[in-house]
Amino acid sequence: MSKRIKKGIIASPGIRIGKALVFHGDEVKIPKYHIDENRLDDELERFDEAVTKTKNEILEIQEKIVSDNFSDLAEIFSTHLMALEDPIFVERARKKIKSEKRNAEWIVNDISIDLINTLSKIEDEYLKERIIDISDINKRLIGNLQKKKKMNLSDVNENSIIFASDLTPSETALLNRQFVLAFVTDRGGKTSHTAIMARSMDIPAIVGMDDITSYVKTGDYVIVDAVHGEILINPSEDEIEEYQRYQKDINDAENELAKLTNLPAQTIDNTEIFIYGNIEIPEEMETIRSHGAHGIGLFRSEFLFLDKTLPNEESQLCQYKKVIDFFKPYPVTIRTLDFGGDKLHEYMKSHREMNPFLGCRSIRFSLKNTDVFKTQLRAILRASAYGQVKIMYPMISTVEELLQAKEITYEMMRELDLSGTPYDKNIEIGIMIEVPSAVIAGDILAEHVDFFSVGTNDLVQYVLAVDRVNEKVADLYNPLDISVLRHLRTISDIASAHSRPISICGEIAGEPKFTMMLLGLGFRQLSMSSKYMYQVKRIIRSVTIEECESLSRALLQMKRTADIERAVVENMQQKFPDIII
Repeated sequence: MSKRIKKGIIASPGIRIGKALVFHGDEVKIPKYHIDENRLDDELERFDEAVTKTKNEILEIQEKIVSDNFSDLAEIFSTHLMALEDPIFVERARKKIKSEKRNAEWIVNDISIDLINTLSKIEDEYLKERIIDISDINKRLIGNLQKKKKMNLSDVNENSIIFASDLTPSETALLNRQFVLAFVTDRGGKTSHTAIMARSMDIPAIVGMDDITSYVKTGDYVIVDAVHGEILINPSEDEIEEYQRYQKDINDAENELAKLTNLPAQTIDNTEIFIYGNIEIPEEMETIRSHGAHGIGLFRSEFLFLDKTLPNEESQLCQYKKVIDFFKPYPVTIRTLDFGGDKLHEYMKSHREMNPFLGCRSIRFSLKNTDVFKTQLRAILRASAYGQVKIMYPMISTVEELLQAKEITYEMMRELDLSGTPYDKNIEIGIMIEVPSAVIAGDILAEHVDFFSVGTNDLVQYVLAVDRVNEKVADLYNPLDISVLRHLRTISDIASAHSRPISICGEIAGEPKFTMMLLGLGFRQLSMSSKYMYQVKRIIRSVTIEECESLSRALLQMKRTADIERAVVENMQQKFPDIII
């Protein structure tokens, strides 16, 4: 009898059928002992040799990725190299070995645990998911200290679906793509480096399945349904045949949708819609461009601030320029730092807040830490000399915040003028609409900006007063609540009245079932991950603005969320029965 498990996070979509291979990875055992004074130099030499060997291994992984035509993913391992070359990490370990007279494995593991504990307290999911990167470096470094032979997924030589507690980026990079059909993990999230790599390498993957490895054993026949987030263990013949048909239908549909890449996102009645990409890290650039994006509507800059030390102006400029050059002549909208006061590391002076969602986060943090803000603004302004760049401030809640942020930006412009440094003097400045106050005061804010971008993930949270990561109230988080739709309609009307371009960049921008509703509410720019770009474009090319407006008018007349949801689903089933919602 088959067992169906549904609770995973879809990291990379697809359907795969095959035999399970449970991968336990390298078990890291930490020897703990003290070093005699006269052996400390030998221990330090052993540590230095392990660091060098680990760096060389990472360089080899980078070379393999580049040779496999995934050069955009090589940057992930640059952060691993930076950590190993970081004098703070290396010297801290050396000093602790000398002062505490403990063996290198013990010291390295303690330092890694400290970093992991710091990240685990952070609310931001993107930052939490950097824990696996630290574990990857820790495991590899300790393995080299012990001179252990590493288990390697490149040795897989028959069709297999990998099940693991977790996969590190380096383990994922070494997957034998000829035989690894898919992978499933107990832990992980959709913005982890492992998930990003799976999407780029086109390997279906489900992550965050809690304890899937306790249900599956090597040799089990399994179906990975990375469309619904389900796993079927030892399915029946009928289930296998059903999924084989389903897999063929999906492949046929994807091949057909891929033909849309270079076609315009234009409605039947000739209204052009602009589809932009959301980018977490530069490694996602290639996938976004290959799906026909018009540029980047949301460049999240937080990845630059993950190290213990603040990124300087030059290092930021280098990263911004890389993305700008890649998408030229299309625009790149860079959002300034969107961390909260509890979401940074040692260089943060602020204490952990009781309610970080209402605390010193996003633009509030930047305005209280102007040295950080000014450095970032200078880097963005300098990057604007290389292509079409826009600056976007996150979570503006008052006019005063906006004016203060703009004044600091103008101050940086004056500095660049005095030094003769080139930048785009007509650079556009916009804001994220993420809180109700920004919608209510939208007409005033519009007088001071060039564009709006609606961040629906936070807007829904603040409109409904629901913490979306709190499981006890997560069911109340619903973008189809009538109060949310009214906020979207209001800010869209304000933007239109003031001739301000407005985009939408939250999760709903990329969900096909919302596309017609958003067009009907007046949005003509949608920014999303690459996953649904083809389906969204297909919908756009199959409808008229008139029928979209008719749908949105009907939805705005409804009073119950259940009625709105039913109407949206029925509309999709009627017009696009083949699209999974």
